[in-house]
Amino acid sequence: MTKSRLWALIAALALVIGTIGLAACGSSDDSTTGGSTTSGGGGTSTTGGGGAANLGLAQDGTLTVGSDIPYPPFEFGDAPDYTGFDVDVVNQIADGLGVTPKFEDTSFDTIFADLASGKFDMVASASTITPERQQQVNFSDPYYSADQALIVAPDSDIKTVDDLSGKNVAAQNGTTGLDYAKSKTDAANVQGFPQGPDVINAVQSGQVDAGILDQPVAQDGVDNGAPIEIATIIPTGELYGLAVPKNNPGLLKAINAQLVQMKQDGSLDKIYQKYFGIDAPKAVTTGTTKNPG
Repeated sequence: MTKSRLWALIAALALVIGTIGLAACGSSDDSTTGGSTTSGGGGTSTTGGGGAANLGLAQDGTLTVGSDIPYPPFEFGDAPDYTGFDVDVVNQIADGLGVTPKFEDTSFDTIFADLASGKFDMVASASTITPERQQQVNFSDPYYSADQALIVAPDSDIKTVDDLSGKNVAAQNGTTGLDYAKSKTDAANVQGFPQGPDVINAVQSGQVDAGILDQPVAQDGVDNGAPIEIATIIPTGELYGLAVPKNNPGLLKAINAQLVQMKQDGSLDKIYQKYFGIDAPKAVTTGTTKNPG
């Protein structure tokens, strides 16, 4: 082999080795870039921190809320511009979560079944936390404390629950007021009505002898001129919670975080003052809810 041919062969080999090296570097860069892109996409979809993308909402950016309207002072007004205590609470929670609340009027008698079936993301409807309801849905920490009220016509001789023996009593379907009337009184007949204001109307029209419903709703009726009286307050120590489906613990956690913030920064007190003239009671500000399971 001549010297010139030897040098030509060496040059050719060097060229091949250089090409292989460049190809290897190119492969390594492509693989790294692809992995970074995939990782970035996965990070976007799984970012924590309670962001709107992680709330499990039926519609991105919208918190769909089931509520039995009207039920003043908690929910009242005309769609879509509802107002009330519950509405103000939900609006502030939604603002903290970075979503838009959308209220849907529904019957209280089926509201928890509707929630469990996925019709809403949440229920805000002056809903008492009970073990029975907790079998179907989960509740947030409490945000309101309430008792029941016995309402009568101004000329009624009914003064206490004991006076309901043999009487006709009204209450709203699906409520703890209806449960109380049926299980804790000797009423001859307990008649259920679709909405809270219907109970007030039944009493003032003489359709029934008395009614049992949430004390703030009864007081709202009195304050707004309904011809009824609150015969007595029935101390039941009920706590209201916001209900969410059992399969959405992320939303429940995010709602509770917002409620804690509202209790700590005084904004829940402001809503209480707006509608009831008092600060949130300790039963609310220090209370938590234990959901079964």
